[in-house]
Amino acid sequence: MDGKEFDQLEFRGQNATECKNFIAALLKIAFAQGKQRDDQWVADFAATCMSDDALVWWSALDEEVQGSWKLLRQAMLSEYGSRFCGGSGEEAEKFVRAVYHKANAEGKRNDNEWTIAYAESCLDGEALRWYAQLDSDTRGNWTQLQQALLVQYPRDDTAGPALK
Repeated sequence: MDGKEFDQLEFRGQNATECKNFIAALLKIAFAQGKQRDDQWVADFAATCMSDDALVWWSALDEEVQGSWKLLRQAMLSEYGSRFCGGSGEEAEKFVRAVYHKANAEGKRNDNEWTIAYAESCLDGEALRWYAQLDSDTRGNWTQLQQALLVQYPRDDTAGPALK
């Protein structure tokens, strides 16, 4: 593997897809270099690929997270893995599933207030603007919010029954 792949790899912190693609590409480079088990090398290399919002975010992390690929990867997925920008119906469905997954993992499945707060923290761009104009009842109820999300951001290939 030549230096070209190294120079082209960049993480700007835009969304979950970019984050996952970056992690996958980084792992391939680490494997090609025989460094896939070198936690610090991978973390240091990842740092050289950070730019824009991701660089600002990375700079605020503590040194332990910056120096460990295992911790950095977890932090990246936590920060960027569940972001919802309102791009598509498929993205909306993935976001709803990610919120459920996180709530279950945290033991908060039945905690509406926690779930709403987590979902709010993941909204960005167009989705955040849309959310801000919702009525307070919808913003405060996860069941209503998920329904509103899926109506606002339908799948392009919707072939199922119409929602009422």
